[in-house]
Amino acid sequence: MALKCNNVSFSFIDKEGVKKEIIKNMSFSLDENEIKLVYGHIGVGKSTLIYLLAGLLEGFEGEICWDDFKFTKVSSKLDKIRSKYMSINFSNFFYIKDMDVEHNIMFPAVFSKKKQSYIDDRLEMLYDAFSNIKLSDNEEFDLKTFRKKKIGTMSNGQREIVMLARMLMNDSRYILADEMLRSFNTNVKKQILEILFEKFHLGTRNSLLLVTHDDKMVEYMNYYSKGRSHISVYDFKNKNLEERK
Repeated sequence: MALKCNNVSFSFIDKEGVKKEIIKNMSFSLDENEIKLVYGHIGVGKSTLIYLLAGLLEGFEGEICWDDFKFTKVSSKLDKIRSKYMSINFSNFFYIKDMDVEHNIMFPAVFSKKKQSYIDDRLEMLYDAFSNIKLSDNEEFDLKTFRKKKIGTMSNGQREIVMLARMLMNDSRYILADEMLRSFNTNVKKQILEILFEKFHLGTRNSLLLVTHDDKMVEYMNYYSKGRSHISVYDFKNKNLEERK
């Protein structure tokens, strides 16, 4: 069981009419209960990989697999089944501005028709996990106290915690994360990674693909996983992925 791209290529035509090749003949898999980190400079194609694996980009060549489900083009039916397989943490903090924090968090569960009892229990678990987060010397964040606030009024750090909670709402088998924890300093990153590994069993109950430019992230991941997760690291080079040895 895995998320896979088999011999996938992706290119686009820029505003000058020039074809830009981003990914070429890539074969890659995110297997059960593992963590993969992908490094690369801005604009190299890391986010494109996330969008391709999530079935959100049209015009690719090759095949993408969500476990036994395979597709070679994007269609509306993918929207109906995506939440069965994965949760996605976007780098641009995609949220529904007219909803309060709680409704933004629970949206994936409502969309995938989870039972209300599951939603209530999961919300309480998330509120408990993301309480007393020390964002700075002068700010301690408790997610539950913000549950009725409009997310657009919050700081980037507060907003990212909401997005992390939403990512975890469905307890998905696979998590795709684009620059996760980018809003935080080292101390906050460590607090949140400890929560993800200890309370949500990152890398043992689920799998994570994280694209990042944070050189310290692999060090943090190895420390907080305590050897329970298989962690591998890739560099995005020459329109493909190269595993670090």
